[in-house]
Amino acid sequence: MFTELSTALLAEGYGVRFRAGGNSMHPTIVDGEIVRVEPVSAREIKRGDIILYRAGRGLTAHRVVVVGVNGNETAVFQMRGDACATFDEPVTGEQIMGRVIEVERDGRTISLIGRAAGFRRNARRLAHRLKAASGRVIGTNFVFARFALFSRGLLRVRAWHL
Repeated sequence: MFTELSTALLAEGYGVRFRAGGNSMHPTIVDGEIVRVEPVSAREIKRGDIILYRAGRGLTAHRVVVVGVNGNETAVFQMRGDACATFDEPVTGEQIMGRVIEVERDGRTISLIGRAAGFRRNARRLAHRLKAASGRVIGTNFVFARFALFSRGLLRVRAWHL
């Protein structure tokens, strides 16, 4: 019933609000938060948008990673949840219901479109990459090995002043 009602409202140009379920879009959308979806045409969708679409498992809201064109010259979108490692099945314009524009978190409304949203997304992406890189360079085994060598007097610590 929710799918049919949401589809009808969005097709008529009305927005919808609902409580999101699942963790595939964490940290952008957390399980249980309220999201607001507005109608959108396939021509308006760009990379980085969060789109609500019909999938085999029901309604899904995931981020557009790639915008492409198939052999029939129709738009095809590659989607992925922010917390997912794999892409979803390609999505066509007919499956798209709307664009997620806001999330309500702790009594605040957070916009998911515009410059501020892009800045937040890029900052999170950079923080994630830095964290992953530091884990590879200074992993726990590396730190413990250096501490063991230092405590045995086999490693000296040098300090540089800039």
